[in-house]
Amino acid sequence: MASHPSLHRRQVLRGLGAVACLAAWPAAQAQSARQAEGVLAQIGKATYIAEGKGERALYIFFDPNCPFCHELYKKLRGLVGKTDVQFRWIPLGMLTASSLPKAAAILQSPDPLQAFQKNENDYDFAANGQPGGGIEPAASITAKVQAELAANLAIYNGQKLFGVPVVVWRKTDGRADMMIGVPSDAQIQIMLKEAK
Repeated sequence: MASHPSLHRRQVLRGLGAVACLAAWPAAQAQSARQAEGVLAQIGKATYIAEGKGERALYIFFDPNCPFCHELYKKLRGLVGKTDVQFRWIPLGMLTASSLPKAAAILQSPDPLQAFQKNENDYDFAANGQPGGGIEPAASITAKVQAELAANLAIYNGQKLFGVPVVVWRKTDGRADMMIGVPSDAQIQIMLKEAK
């Protein structure tokens, strides 16, 4: 049976598209490594919420209203305190109108870790009935916390990152790496093994 010319053309084009994607893969990896290096060069300016113990760290940019960040939070519950890797959650306030005041409420709390966990544990069950993180937005934001959140966002924007969560880490071989989105369980295990 002879193949239809337009079908053959589509197969060739699809094949060329796959080759183009594969050819772009090393460039995308290099760009990602440069972005991760840029983030880690500025990480000392970030304000984060430490969860777990350990000298090794995974830095996680999150928005209090982000459903994907919440999914990552749930995936990491069984690992907190059971590895020598500390999860350092870096709040951003960028997705919705209540994101910034919720991020501020977390950082302005007397116990930011407890406030962060409330936000995630009560996700979609806020007292005001709004979807997203479960902490009540701050009525006002202190100048200190405003500056901290601005610095976090500047680090994020400085590397032209897009989307949350973003996980960044320094590998034991000294190279920087990052992942945007919710990692699989297998990818989380790789991160935990690689993190310096």
